[in-house]
Amino acid sequence: MSTKDLVKSEVEDYAKFDLIRYAQVWEDADILLEALKINENDNILSIASAGENALAMLTKNPNKVYAIDLNSNQIACAELKKIAYKFLNYEECMQLIGVFDSTNRIDIYNKIKNELSDESQKYFDENIEIIKKGIIHTGKFEKYFQIFGQKVLPLIHSKKTRKELLEKKTREERMFFYNKKWNNLRWNLLFRIFFSRTVMGKLGRDKAFFRYVNVNVAEHILARTKYAITELDTSENSYLYYIINGKYENVLPLAYRKEYFETIKNNIDKLVLLKESVETFIERDDIDYISKYNLSDIFEYMDDSQMCKIFEKMSTKSEKGTLIAYWNMLADKRLSKYFENLDFKEKESEELLKKDKAFFYSKFIVEEIV
Repeated sequence: MSTKDLVKSEVEDYAKFDLIRYAQVWEDADILLEALKINENDNILSIASAGENALAMLTKNPNKVYAIDLNSNQIACAELKKIAYKFLNYEECMQLIGVFDSTNRIDIYNKIKNELSDESQKYFDENIEIIKKGIIHTGKFEKYFQIFGQKVLPLIHSKKTRKELLEKKTREERMFFYNKKWNNLRWNLLFRIFFSRTVMGKLGRDKAFFRYVNVNVAEHILARTKYAITELDTSENSYLYYIINGKYENVLPLAYRKEYFETIKNNIDKLVLLKESVETFIERDDIDYISKYNLSDIFEYMDDSQMCKIFEKMSTKSEKGTLIAYWNMLADKRLSKYFENLDFKEKESEELLKKDKAFFYSKFIVEEIV
């Protein structure tokens, strides 16, 4: 068996990586930054996905953020955003990537496209519709939510009711609204169909990503959605805004907020984008240490033995005090079940999950090497 075979990520064997799967990050950067407690000495390893959470980490002025992904199209997506933050002003940047409406995206893109890597520039030049639409709207997962928000929800609730969902309310008012106005028969029926393992595997996530999932997918997501609508402030939930309206309006994820733009821009060269797996990255000779990890939900897609092998490699580049954060959406995964030198921050993890605006995850895990 070759070295490449030993370090290849399991998910490479059965999931497709030939499209932009996520054109934006569907994980709450606010709780991630609270968990990782980033400082100026930190070298951070982050799953790139579409780039927003790696960008958000720059607000804490770390030493370096290494953002990695197996999918070259995801790296291109993140690179476009990196270059946009570096060379554009706030308004142009948000227009180009799709946060703000625009009829001028091609002109803005032409201003910066030569700053992209040859591979990324070629990808966007050959897929210019991605630029025209605004990149954050063009991933497979975003299109899945667009179908739900624009085609399915109007069959359940009027525009007035959908708008009312996002209005400021007390917890008691949210509970009343959900029970009396929102939670009707059509909501329960169509939600369970649309967010079933079958439909989500076809239209949203790769069906291979459910390989280690042993729960009722639709029931889990329905319960978490009820939590978001009743327990969290819907008027401040950017993810709900996007799902319902197809755009963010004035309620934005952390990386898009104007107050953080200049800090991200000033630190943008600290962001390094690489196409590779966690396993291969850890074996690089040019990386001395990693002190913080954002592992997204990668453990969902592998068996526990592969998960443990990854941590064993991580341990070679990490010392006591290193913090690791990741999500469980549907599969129950936790490193500290297998390693005595990992402290599961159980109470902190539970408290952060309660605030998680990206509400479909079942667990948020924070662990520390001790």
